[in-house]
Amino acid sequence: IKKMDRQEIEAFLAEIYHQGFQDGVVAGDSTDFKIKLAEVLNNTKGIGPKLFERIMATVKELGL
Repeated sequence: IKKMDRQEIEAFLAEIYHQGFQDGVVAGDSTDFKIKLAEVLNNTKGIGPKLFERIMATVKELGL
């Protein structure tokens, strides 16, 4: 970084920012899915707390 000029540093930092922004979008979509899944499961007849916890544990293991 010490040998970079101003334009190179700006381009470098802009790229880091865009990568972080994209990672945040992906994480946000994943969180939205988990929230909607939890709402659907809680409103589904026949799915109690134990089954709900097992399903959510499986979702976590799969990395969804």
